[in-house]
Amino acid sequence: MELDEVKKKHHKRQSGLKAEKKKAKLKLEDNRSAQQKNPKAFIVQSARKAHKAVQRAEDIKAKRHHIPIVDRTPIDAPPIIVAIVGPPKVGKTTLLKCIAKKYCHQKLSTIHGPITVLAGKQRRLTLIECNSDINCMIDIAKVADLVLLLVDASFGFEMEIFEFLNICQVHGFPRVMGVLTHLDTFRDGKQMKKIKKRLKTRFWTEIYQGAKLFYLSGVVNEEYQSQEVHNLCRFISIMKFRPLQWKISHPYLLVDRLEDITNRESLRVNPKCDRNVSLYGYLRGTPMKNTTKVHIPGCGDYSVDDVQFLPDPCPTPDISKKRTLNVKERPIYAPMSGVGGIIYDKDAVYIDMDQNDDANKTDEQPNTLLSSLMSVQNTVDKKMSASHFTMFTNAEPIQSLDPIDENELSDDDDNGEEENGEKASAGNSEEDTDSETEEPAAKKAKITKSAKVPREAGAVPSGSSSSDEEDEAEDDEESDDDDDDDEESDDDDDDNSQERGVEELSFDDSQEKGHLHWKSDLLKKASISFKQRQSEKKNFRKLIYGDDEEESPEDENSDEEKIGGLFKLINKKTAENQSRKNCHNTDSSKLVADKLQDWSLNEVRDQIRDCFITGKKNFGDAAATLLEADDEIFGDFEDLETGETYKGKTENEADKNDDANEDEDDSKTSEEKRMENKLKLKEMFDKSYDNKGDDEFYETWKSEAESQAKLNKEEFTNLPDDVRVQYEGYRPGMYLRIEIKNMPCEFIQHFDPSYPIVIGGIQNIEENIGFVRARFKKHRWYKKILKSRNPVIMSVGWRRFQTLPAYYIQDHNYRNRLLKYTPEHLHCNTMFWGPIVPQGTGILAIETLDNSSPGFCIAATGVVLEADKSNEIVKKLKLTGAPYKIFQKSAFIKDMFNTPLEVAKFTGACLRTVSGVRGQIKKAVKNPPGAFRATFEDKIVMSDIVFVRTWYPVDLPRFYNTVTSLLLSPSEKMSWRGMRTVGQIRKEENVPVPHNSDSFYKKVERKEKPMKPFKIPQDLKQALPFKSTEKNIAPRKVPYKRVAVVKDPKEAKVAKLMKMFRELHKHKEREERMKMRERVDKHRAVLAKEEEKKVQRLKDIKKVVYRRLGKMEKQKEALEEKKMN
Repeated sequence: MELDEVKKKHHKRQSGLKAEKKKAKLKLEDNRSAQQKNPKAFIVQSARKAHKAVQRAEDIKAKRHHIPIVDRTPIDAPPIIVAIVGPPKVGKTTLLKCIAKKYCHQKLSTIHGPITVLAGKQRRLTLIECNSDINCMIDIAKVADLVLLLVDASFGFEMEIFEFLNICQVHGFPRVMGVLTHLDTFRDGKQMKKIKKRLKTRFWTEIYQGAKLFYLSGVVNEEYQSQEVHNLCRFISIMKFRPLQWKISHPYLLVDRLEDITNRESLRVNPKCDRNVSLYGYLRGTPMKNTTKVHIPGCGDYSVDDVQFLPDPCPTPDISKKRTLNVKERPIYAPMSGVGGIIYDKDAVYIDMDQNDDANKTDEQPNTLLSSLMSVQNTVDKKMSASHFTMFTNAEPIQSLDPIDENELSDDDDNGEEENGEKASAGNSEEDTDSETEEPAAKKAKITKSAKVPREAGAVPSGSSSSDEEDEAEDDEESDDDDDDDEESDDDDDDNSQERGVEELSFDDSQEKGHLHWKSDLLKKASISFKQRQSEKKNFRKLIYGDDEEESPEDENSDEEKIGGLFKLINKKTAENQSRKNCHNTDSSKLVADKLQDWSLNEVRDQIRDCFITGKKNFGDAAATLLEADDEIFGDFEDLETGETYKGKTENEADKNDDANEDEDDSKTSEEKRMENKLKLKEMFDKSYDNKGDDEFYETWKSEAESQAKLNKEEFTNLPDDVRVQYEGYRPGMYLRIEIKNMPCEFIQHFDPSYPIVIGGIQNIEENIGFVRARFKKHRWYKKILKSRNPVIMSVGWRRFQTLPAYYIQDHNYRNRLLKYTPEHLHCNTMFWGPIVPQGTGILAIETLDNSSPGFCIAATGVVLEADKSNEIVKKLKLTGAPYKIFQKSAFIKDMFNTPLEVAKFTGACLRTVSGVRGQIKKAVKNPPGAFRATFEDKIVMSDIVFVRTWYPVDLPRFYNTVTSLLLSPSEKMSWRGMRTVGQIRKEENVPVPHNSDSFYKKVERKEKPMKPFKIPQDLKQALPFKSTEKNIAPRKVPYKRVAVVKDPKEAKVAKLMKMFRELHKHKEREERMKMRERVDKHRAVLAKEEEKKVQRLKDIKKVVYRRLGKMEKQKEALEEKKMN
């Protein structure tokens, strides 16, 4: 009845503020035009505009497409490397502390090296600060996933920012977000707005349109504002990354922990001996093998001595229902900074217990479990060796160190699986031993959340136990069914403790009495758990190769037979396996024979009687038996992985099927058959010619990449880690411990946490050294041009090394012509001796690593084209000669070659004279040596210089010197020096540049030749017209006489008057010139006085400025002295 009730209708508001606004809005809508009301109806008014609109939409759609790449990111992805880069005094350390505080909720006083924090349920961040050293910037650009580029807004973009961006362009551009600081120095809001706009435009020009740029307004209590840091961290947490080619093809680690494991006795004897170092870090990139060679930038190439994977020191919380993370679930791992409670090693776990707990300041008791672990005096092995139990009343006690036969646990021959089972059982026993020995008197202990040790004090993240329990939790994930009932109850209690905040640790009362129930039937429990685990796991060896011997059900039953429930019967197969194992334990040169056949018995002879002609075997029956055996092999088969059985068809079944198909074909009419063929043809036609969309190819490509990525992730998912690493290596995301032997002692002595240590894996081809060809271009901001054979520091792949490159350009005939200098604004090619790297690898060239030199330090950039063991660079060489005998169109040339052998080598070569006459070398003549006969296209003269163009192969120096900046002291790390150029040596040694007299231009002195008079033949003179004939007039013997001009009185008066006027005009000009000079002198005097006042005013201003600067420097020195004290 309640469903039939009529609900109260909603009445629209007829009065009030909202109703009036709505009415006004409706009136405005009524006044709109038709185009304003329905803009879509008027959108296509021009075909050209419509075409442009569609084209623009398709262009935007195409820009979003990227080449599909197989995603090789593992399920447990490694932390994302976030690098904070910028010039000095810009606020990098402050921002790093603020971001770390935002994620881990604790303030860090000092930060050294990388720190790893938890940013979300599935994302971790490794934060690292990059100093202004060019070596540090190059290494960070190669491994960073996200770069926070800090810019001082009061100063603008500095040189370090442009250098880092150019480094990123060469080595693969990571994600870059800009951060503007020092905005509190602007007092005017309009000026700050203009600066923001100008910097954002410049930032977009360098990176891309729309790059993220954040603003940090100011510092309060040595920290940035929390809301601004929160906005920045939010974008960091949701940032997506595109894999870079070099990173997804090489394994690499960013070292966050370093230990010197050299023998102390060796250090005492020789403090400068080579060191054995263990390096720790998350593996990134591709899987890494034990035999992989690595390169440490700034140190050199090394062979890995040992690789082990350790528990994750900063794991992601395994929580699926919670939407957020609480304070306890935000750990931090920074071993170089002394932060992070738990540090794992291959044979130990170090827990840092901090007594100061800022998060939970309560008066409750501390964690009793951790306290008991800290108070342990003996190791687990000693406890196990001291424990014993008695099977019978009068029997001797059985020690835990008594040997247990491995064959009694299982009949399986797979040694690796037996070892895993033993390790699992040993782990369970250790857990029970600890729980029994550490607190024998406690019956029940309650541990509340408030009593747990905080994260910075060494506590394990919530949802996981501490110390040994955490290690056993990993074993439980691999085999959950191996635990006994007691362990399952403990796991349930742990899960419930997360929800209600209290976990109970229960202990049996029988432990107080000394009866150790957990030690009863250890052998039986171990065998049952091992068999159960082996039945659940997939044995790939058995699936591929099959069983060595088929086990009969009788043998299985016989294995389980026990005498009196205590002793076990050993069957024949177990005895054979035992004898085989004992055989392998003895000397390999000794031949141990199995049980031999006794041929004296008739039964044994009857077994081989049919093998001879005298036997009674029927060969027809034998053939039938073989056919049946083939039918068993090829007829039926079973899928060992799924368990399904497939049976083959017998001959009768096959005949029946063929008859049924023939009957079915006969039942169809010809019309039906024709329609079926037409439908098949139509389907094929549609499949070939139907347009399935423009994105069909892209979507298919993308789906194939996704399916391949899914297959890669699921291939070895079910295998345990210790077995999985043997197939695919150590996968990315694992926390590895890498041991390297024979490292220089300076690597440890001069270790500086502010310089990142990168371990980069090297492929097999990259271990070789040869000539590398590359396309090269001098950077437009670098002031000098590069010279061939001058030492240059190159960054290629993981390596930084010094080499001697030769620059060349390829002509149209594919000749590699040597260049002495690089072109100003053009690309050229280069060849240098260095490690071979894949094609397309970026190259960064730097002339010096000394940061004291001002200006842009990146000299050139390039890309690798190919690698080769040989070089084919040639340079032009002109050989000159002079003719000593000339004929009509041939001549004898000397002073070009020295021997007839050289002439024979250049027979047929092209010659050329300075005047442009071409010729060819024909044959050598006897005298003088080296002379030859040559023919020309025209007659030459004795003054002509004859030359021939030759191409001489250039031998490149094989020089390769690794940059070892990490081996220098902290004061010298920024000024590594390798081979010096000739100019640097002359400058430092004060050696003048040698001058060759032949290199200077000389004044050319030419003799003046007397010109003969030009004569025209008499016959030609007569034939010329009168206009072209010579008109030579003979000189007059009597010169011309000048006639004197006598003026009349009137002309004389006029001439006198004009002379007077000219004199008056000159006099006036002379007076005006004198007055102008006087005015100019007065004006100059006034200007000089004003200039003196201006200079004096500038002097006064400079005095005030310098006085203030001096006071500021003194204040800074005083503050530094206080800090040092």
